[in-house]
Amino acid sequence: MQKIIKIDTFASVIFSLLLLLTIVTRVADIPFIRVVGKYTLVIFMAWLFVSILSKKFFSKKEVFLFLPLILFNVIYVVNSKTLKDSDALLLILNHAIFFVALYIFSNITWTKFQVKLLSSLFYVSFPILLAISFVATDVLNKNTIGAYSFLLAFFPLLYLIGYSKNLKRTHVLLIFILTAIIVFASDSRSILISAFFTLITFIAWRFITSKKMIFNLYFLLIIGISYWFVVVWPKAYTWKYFYVLDDLSIKLTNKGLLTGRERIWERLVEYITQKPLLGYGSTTVQSDFVTSELSAHNMFIQIGLQTGLVGIFLLVLFFFFAWKTFWLNRFDRKIKLASSFLIGIIVYQLFEVTLTQNLFGLGLLQWIIIGLGLSFSLNKIDKTEST
Repeated sequence: MQKIIKIDTFASVIFSLLLLLTIVTRVADIPFIRVVGKYTLVIFMAWLFVSILSKKFFSKKEVFLFLPLILFNVIYVVNSKTLKDSDALLLILNHAIFFVALYIFSNITWTKFQVKLLSSLFYVSFPILLAISFVATDVLNKNTIGAYSFLLAFFPLLYLIGYSKNLKRTHVLLIFILTAIIVFASDSRSILISAFFTLITFIAWRFITSKKMIFNLYFLLIIGISYWFVVVWPKAYTWKYFYVLDDLSIKLTNKGLLTGRERIWERLVEYITQKPLLGYGSTTVQSDFVTSELSAHNMFIQIGLQTGLVGIFLLVLFFFFAWKTFWLNRFDRKIKLASSFLIGIIVYQLFEVTLTQNLFGLGLLQWIIIGLGLSFSLNKIDKTEST
């Protein structure tokens, strides 16, 4: 068990307010306040990071856990043609901020009150997300609205499932219903698919954790599905009965099986195979290779173009190390929820690049969720804290 690190109530409140300000001003599209809130939050996190390091340095367990992610970030620095490039500098800075957030949240022992405070992020943000979904529909991209709703739902669910003495199913159901309203209004297939994998993982958790081999194989299955979806599925249009299935999909859902981005993925994967080791450079984007107005919207392809298979391998390796760390406290309901969301986050990156580059608020929320899961495993929170 590593040294216990706690933050006081005042620091918890300040952090929650700054995080809330960053999210709300992004969702409501208030640029100036959003920038001020974001960098105030970054400064506050930097202070927390230094404070933690002053009390304890990286343990051997942490070095082993975080080394793939550290190397992942180092490759982005090395692969930058010049740090004078503002895009490269901003990208590296974002990676550093996300790592700081992950390290902070994985090292702090979170109390019931602090998690309840974080759960307020959902309740405050929900009315704004609802208004943007049905009234001011041109303020924010619908996929982004759905993503915020899905990720923010983690916090009240964490409090109810992990800390509430008497779990009230009606409260959990209410969170599901409120989140579903926004997600379905957003019409985001990427979030629906991510939520599906999250739910399947949560429901099947007892079986997944029945044996360590099954636990590890489940993670590898998700990675295998991801590989299939990125590399094999884009060629589906060449399959014998594809157009029969595509017509059926259109009749049932008014949407085809392919969105058009898969053809972009197919071409970009070919470019990755031409420079497979370290890619084309840290600021490379899909528009450097294809003229389509559609974005690739795939983190793994983006990383493959920028840092090659080495970058993809290191990030996936970190995910695997995090997953293995969750095994240490697998019977804790908080770990059950965090692990399910980790799977959902990995699946979500098949459709977006929010974990590492685009949309700071969404990226930060995802790293916070992963960090909380690591905290519940590494710090072995006393079960009495849940009562």
